[in-house]
Amino acid sequence: MTMGRVFLKPGKEKKILNFYPNVYEDDILSFPGEREDGVLTEICDHEGTFLAKGYVSVGSSAVVRVLTLSEEKIDGEFFRKKIENAFGRRKELLKETNCLRAFYAEADGIPGLIIDWFDGHLSLQFRNGGIEAFRKEILRAAQKVFKAKGIYEKSDLEIRNREGAGGKEGLLSGEIPPRILMEDQGVRYAVDIIQGQKTGFFLDQRDSRRFIRNYITERTAFLDVFSSAGGFSMAALKEGARKVVAIDKDPYALALAGENRELNGAGGEFVTLEGDALQLLENLGRKKEKYDIITLDPPALVKKKADVPKGRDLFYDLCEASFRLLDKGGILGVMSCAYYITLQDLLEVTRMAASKHQKLLEVIGINYQPKDHPWVLHIPETLYLKALWVRII
Repeated sequence: MTMGRVFLKPGKEKKILNFYPNVYEDDILSFPGEREDGVLTEICDHEGTFLAKGYVSVGSSAVVRVLTLSEEKIDGEFFRKKIENAFGRRKELLKETNCLRAFYAEADGIPGLIIDWFDGHLSLQFRNGGIEAFRKEILRAAQKVFKAKGIYEKSDLEIRNREGAGGKEGLLSGEIPPRILMEDQGVRYAVDIIQGQKTGFFLDQRDSRRFIRNYITERTAFLDVFSSAGGFSMAALKEGARKVVAIDKDPYALALAGENRELNGAGGEFVTLEGDALQLLENLGRKKEKYDIITLDPPALVKKKADVPKGRDLFYDLCEASFRLLDKGGILGVMSCAYYITLQDLLEVTRMAASKHQKLLEVIGINYQPKDHPWVLHIPETLYLKALWVRII
């Protein structure tokens, strides 16, 4: 593969030297030659001094993505070391779970690559066309590190379609069973990599599930909104909640939640409601239902900065409807997995929604993504998950 070169405008070298992995069109002084997905490219300052080495990603907002700040060779051994080092930093987590994010893109040094480990099986994403050019090398490296029973690709991503790479999904090696038993902090979950949401399970809410379990008693009525397969629901039932209601628009996710309830042998009442979350919250309000704890964990509602106002409005509506169902002492968890929605956004919309109902709030906790989804301070985009927990006082 021919090595390309890209020259940055004066001053733009600083962010690369400060470990930021993305080169945008506005950063570029000149880019001689053709642009093609996966072409290895030297990133140079305006005088031609070497800064880093990365790959081209056609159609992406980041034209070149950094792989290394050295002149090392990019080959199968390079990818093996990156993957092995990342997994090694997470092995401590295997004491509390048998499923985790084994590799998290830029945060682990390979932009665009996601690898989730489900008890010896891998769910993998190539999130752009550029990193996909190294598919063979990465798959061989992953197999060397994990010795996986099966590898399944879930690159059926909206962002790939927007960038012209197209979605891909399918078995890459070995076998993937219809169900994998995930054990996480003493709770059991049936994971379906092939038909389940995202890579198979929302692994990034581990810390939030742990947090809220401290507030659940046998008297708790728990409402899990945007429940998916019931991550929060099962944690609540495990702690003995008397009633748990799970809301999601995906009937298959709710069916998995039902399986998960059986796996855990939970004794509390468990109800699933299929449909639009906001409409169902409003329906519950009209019925004068009351809950002790509500979790709001919507999908990434905001894909770009211009969508932030619309996203804030929806969070406000969800919070406002939720406060109708909570009395004094009630707890609301408001979560966002959208990078562009900040913690400050969540604080503001939650406060405004509570004020409408003349409810005074105490912040009892703030969570981010767990340690297998590392937040690298030099790369702001690696922090995407925010969870705000408030209690009515």
